[in-house]
Amino acid sequence: MKRLFIALLCIFLISVLSPISSAQIININPDCPATTHVISDHTPEQIHLQLTQNPSEMLVIWATPGLTNSIVEYGVGIDDPSADKTVTDGTEMCYDHDMVFHSAIMVDLLPATEYTYRVGDGHAADWSETFTFTTQDFEKESFEFVAFGDHGMSDNAQDTANLVRSFDNAELVILSGDISYANGEQSVWDDYGKKYQTSLAHIPWMMSPGNHENETVYGYGFDAYETRFEMPSSSGTDFWHSFDYGGVHFIAISTEHPYHEGTEQLDWIREDLATANANREAVPWIVIYGHKPLYTSHGHETHDDTMIELRTLLEPILFENSVDLAIWGHDHFYERTWPVVNENITTRGINENGLMFVSGFSPIHIVAGVGGKDSYEYADEQPDWSFHREITHGVMHITVNHTTETMHVEYVRTDNTIGDSFLLVKESSKGLIIPEEEKGLPAPGMLLNILVIAFASIFKKENENLSESY
Repeated sequence: MKRLFIALLCIFLISVLSPISSAQIININPDCPATTHVISDHTPEQIHLQLTQNPSEMLVIWATPGLTNSIVEYGVGIDDPSADKTVTDGTEMCYDHDMVFHSAIMVDLLPATEYTYRVGDGHAADWSETFTFTTQDFEKESFEFVAFGDHGMSDNAQDTANLVRSFDNAELVILSGDISYANGEQSVWDDYGKKYQTSLAHIPWMMSPGNHENETVYGYGFDAYETRFEMPSSSGTDFWHSFDYGGVHFIAISTEHPYHEGTEQLDWIREDLATANANREAVPWIVIYGHKPLYTSHGHETHDDTMIELRTLLEPILFENSVDLAIWGHDHFYERTWPVVNENITTRGINENGLMFVSGFSPIHIVAGVGGKDSYEYADEQPDWSFHREITHGVMHITVNHTTETMHVEYVRTDNTIGDSFLLVKESSKGLIIPEEEKGLPAPGMLLNILVIAFASIFKKENENLSESY
């Protein structure tokens, strides 16, 4: 009888003192490690925003050490979202790591509006601090975004993140693979999310996978990437996806998954680009990004075969659909090509310095693996198709102007100097038409001279800082 009394007393005390409420127990995700079921720390961390395919929505993802509910509160232009809030429940996700990941979608958002939000589980002690973001302004004359690859956690990577934050008008970050360099150490992924949360929680960072996201050799595969990020796509996968923003159709591909004839990814790329190219009147620009480049003069280990294979399979599709710009990573330096197809330069641009190009001939490819990892030295002599290359760290800062129908691309080093700069001009801009037989040659004519003069001031400052091509 005494033993029975002690056992009943223990059960009673456990039920009273347990840090997990009955509501939380009901929502336990069976895929989550058992350790997360009994941890009482529900403090949100690693908070970051990502787009959905609906411009009136914003996705937020965060992590907690212990298993708990997923709630986001948000409101318009207020310091405390609890004062006038919308509450949305989310979902919990886990993989073989002692953290729980949460996602929730903020819905019915007004355009061009600043929102304040916080995430948690509904308990006063478990809310995050408040953050703000601004929704897309469809009436705005221009749109700015930032792009780079190969980030990591080094001092150089922190300098890159600081540079990203310095662009006050940037609405989007594109990161073309090799994100945290965790290499199987899942706590490094956690540290990455916490280290850059100030930026990640303010504007969407849209990712594509690199070879370092493949942690198969460590027993994780792409689990960390798939659980921590959720990309908008009709493809049904986070590995390749697309979305429209600011007059640009962004398409992200995975060079780490099969892309050969007959594969799901290549079929999807063909269909997505064909649809986007037919929708130019509504969304004039197409930018593709991924990890391993189609053009690079570095010769990164065994990448030559991969590069040739990527060119053989993907380049005809990019050319056929008049992709404007291609952004890659993998090689830790900066390199920009001329407009090129099959290693042949298709146009020398419309000014003698090669700083202005009519878009729509063939893509300009940029290797921007400059996010923070140790830089590579040049391995190959600079090819004819390579316009500029340099060994520095920085980001691409890109401005799309809807009035002038231009895309201004600049490479900004972490010391805030300009390493490279050029302008893409739509063929339709100000009545500019290039006959088919003249494509591939410097386009002549008085109108082009007028355009060059009109846009020359854009480059005056940048040209003073341009380093010569190596």
